[in-house]
Amino acid sequence: MNRGPLSAKKAFIFDLDGCIHRGERVVEGAADVIARLRQGGRRVIFITNNATRTPGEYAERLGRMGIEADAGEFITSAVATAEYMKGLSRGGCYVVGAAAISPELTRAGFTVLEEGGAGEAEYVVCGLDMDFSYRKLAAACFAIQGGAKFIATNRDPRLPVEGGYLPGAGSIVAAISAATGKRPVVIGKPSRRIMEVALRRFGLTREETAIVGDSLDTDIKAGRNAGVFTVLVLTGVTSKEDVCRRGDIRPDLVVESVADLLGMV
Repeated sequence: MNRGPLSAKKAFIFDLDGCIHRGERVVEGAADVIARLRQGGRRVIFITNNATRTPGEYAERLGRMGIEADAGEFITSAVATAEYMKGLSRGGCYVVGAAAISPELTRAGFTVLEEGGAGEAEYVVCGLDMDFSYRKLAAACFAIQGGAKFIATNRDPRLPVEGGYLPGAGSIVAAISAATGKRPVVIGKPSRRIMEVALRRFGLTREETAIVGDSLDTDIKAGRNAGVFTVLVLTGVTSKEDVCRRGDIRPDLVVESVADLLGMV
C-alpha cells in the first residue's frame, strides 16, 4: 500500500530543537520514528545551525533522551563550513565562535589563528560566541580590512531558550557586517550550502531525500532552496496560523508532530 510521498524517500534529514526535542525533552514519538526508518534501511541525518556542540556531543545528548545516534549522522553548521572551505585555498582562519568550530577547520587543513594574529588571517569564520567582545569584533574587522574572506556558520538572529531567547549567531555576524560593510558567505540553513554538504557526504539525490523541521525560515526554506521534499512539524516555532499567513514559503507537507510520520514512512 502506498502511504504517500514519503514512502519512496530513502533519506530523512531532521532538524533537532523543535522537531526531535524541545530543550532537554524529546518530542513524543520521535524515537519510534527514527527506529522505524532505520529498521527499513532508510538513511537518518540530523542537521543543525547550532555550532556550539560537536557531532559527538550531539549524539551523546540524543542518547540521553533515548535516541541512539552516531556522531557521523550529524551535520552542524561548523561541519558544513569546514566542508565548504575544503574547496578554498588553505590558509589562516580567525574564528569568532564556539570551541566546536576550530577542530573542524583544523581537520579540514586550515590554521586557526589567535586574536593577536588575526591581521594575517585569510578567512574570518563567525558563529555563535558566548564570549563575544569588542576586542574580538576589532580583530575580525582588521582581518577583513586586510582582505580576509568573511564566512558565517549561520545568520540565526535568536537562540531559543526556555522562557524566551538569547542573541544568536546572526546578531554577531550583523555586528561584523555593520563595522566592515561586508556581507558574509553563509553556510547554514536556509542556505543550500549546508544541504549540499549533506547530500554529497551521504551520496544522496534530491529526489530521494526529505527534510523535516519546525521553521519555515530555516528548515523549509533550506529544503526548497536545495530542491528536496519538505515536511513542517508544528512542535516548534511555527503555528498553523503562520503557515496560512505566509504565502512566500510553502512546505510540501504539514504535520502536527514528527510522530505523525510513523504511518507515512
